Amino acid sequence: MKTYDYSGQYASCAVCGDIHGEFDFLVGKMLRMELTDTLVIVAGDCGIGFDELGYYRRTYQRIVKTLKKLNCGLLLVRGNHDDPEYFERELISFPRMKTLPDYSVVRFKDRTILCVGGAISIDRRYRIGQMQINEIKGHPSRKLYWENEAPQFNEQQMKAIKKQGLRIDTVVTHTAPSFCYPTTKKEIEMWMDYDPDLGRDIDDERATMDKIHNRLFADGHPLSQWYYGHYHCTSNDRIGGVSFYLLDIGQINEMPTSR
Repeated sequence: MKTYDYSGQYASCAVCGDIHGEFDFLVGKMLRMELTDTLVIVAGDCGIGFDELGYYRRTYQRIVKTLKKLNCGLLLVRGNHDDPEYFERELISFPRMKTLPDYSVVRFKDRTILCVGGAISIDRRYRIGQMQINEIKGHPSRKLYWENEAPQFNEQQMKAIKKQGLRIDTVVTHTAPSFCYPTTKKEIEMWMDYDPDLGRDIDDERATMDKIHNRLFADGHPLSQWYYGHYHCTSNDRIGGVSFYLLDIGQINEMPTSR
């Protein structure tokens, strides 16, 4: 478990939904919103890993001027369309853009934010098939899918959070607990017909989020907010004293703080 404190660097904190590699779109939207002095946490599907590391260095060099102008920074949480290695090894660690390992804790003023990535790709069989076709055709190898994409419940990390006396009040993940929207699989029936194990694996994914949610309450954390993306739509619900915010592609919500 790693902790990061950005309390003194920015005035506010916000969470953004999936961007699928569109960093220019993201910083352009931040510019149009006049979003200044803000730490933006992207809740997965950042689009990291489809290209070589140098590509992301060039991307950062292209957007950093705007980030400096706005005095903003980007923290990236792992989605299912992200290479886990970039996050586990923190391969992107620029002054204003960073990939976060799962179970990172971000301190921001009065907020203590737990970030846990991962989800199941509903189109995984299609992606695997495309990779196989590319290999047969002799095209350069390009990853489109990562087998270790699912979120994991990490007992050791949860114990470490409690042992260090951290009080988690906010969570940012890519997917969400099973009781959060969406609660049915009606929109993905076609993909489930194509991939017979998909429904079961999605149930396991959501159950992992349930375990994280339940453990936070069992350990006495003052959980009040939970942000997630993945589903390409928007929804706000208050369940069991927690406000759950589903963010659409590129949607940015500012996180309230008391000071």
